[in-house]
Amino acid sequence: MHSASFGGVAAAILLATRLLSAHEPAHGQQPSILVVTVIDSGARYPLVNADVIDLATGQHRFTDERGQARVAWPSDGQLQLRVRQVGYQPVKRTLRQATTSDGATTFAMNKVAYVISAVRSTSHCATPADSASLDVSLSELDQLKQAAEKYDQFRRLFPFDATVERRTAAIPRNGIVKRITTAREKFRSENWEMAYRPGDIIEYERGGFTVPILFLSTLGDSVFWGHHCFIARGVEWYQASRVVRLEFSPSTDVTGPDYAGAALLDSATSYLVRVDFHLANLGNRNGPKRLEGYITFMSPSPFVMMPDTTAAIWWLRSVSDTAWGNPDYAQRLNVEELKYRKETPPGYEKVKQ
Repeated sequence: MHSASFGGVAAAILLATRLLSAHEPAHGQQPSILVVTVIDSGARYPLVNADVIDLATGQHRFTDERGQARVAWPSDGQLQLRVRQVGYQPVKRTLRQATTSDGATTFAMNKVAYVISAVRSTSHCATPADSASLDVSLSELDQLKQAAEKYDQFRRLFPFDATVERRTAAIPRNGIVKRITTAREKFRSENWEMAYRPGDIIEYERGGFTVPILFLSTLGDSVFWGHHCFIARGVEWYQASRVVRLEFSPSTDVTGPDYAGAALLDSATSYLVRVDFHLANLGNRNGPKRLEGYITFMSPSPFVMMPDTTAAIWWLRSVSDTAWGNPDYAQRLNVEELKYRKETPPGYEKVKQ
């Protein structure tokens, strides 16, 4: 009895050991997931919402409040990653699964040091200062484009519904506004903005016209870059902060109505704080004879900028450049509320730097 009982216990222990071994990784097996941590190289704090790009697949991942993102190793055990963050120099690195210890790696990002030089985006720029632009630092332009691309990626990862208040006023010749029309509109993040069309941004319908607002995503559109010239004018002051001024204008191959203006980036953080814009190449076309406006930005999540307030004024009458007087209309749009339909992005209260 005792012998048989002991044998049964031994068999049970052996069976349990085999079952346990089946769930344990084989000796030397590499983790299938790579944990990427992104930090500031100086202060060593985690960088939230850093863009981790798998160059082989084109997939993007944002780091969480701990500065971490997870990437699956491909079958060949090699990853090419590019990490970007607003205000920091991009880093590209090739990693191999066999030589990456503990399935983790850290990217220490260096802050951008601005070199103010005239730069260009295409060969169709008429400004003489653009001639030597291919040899100078494009950090200012890269930060502007990165801010726009980060916003686009943000609204894909964290889709939202936006409530926008629109206030419109018809302005009489004496400038005394008697009525302001107010409306509240809702937009989904994926269809909030209209596609950019070079030299053809005014839409005509039913005897009227529509001019799309210069949205942030337009500034990151490769088509927009291919039809505009950018010039870094230098550092100036805006609301007690030093900002880098980047002016943009349609390139010489654009003959129809298009955007011109200037983007202001905070020189310390590279955050986009304001864009001033106006319509160029209007000529004697139907629609507005002059239109100008501005956009200011908010940051719903660290290192992510999105439009907050947009204002524009426009003239319908043809007058000389020296006698425009009051505009015919003024309009202001304010983002009142964002409601995320899926996951809520990291907020500032979760991030301790």
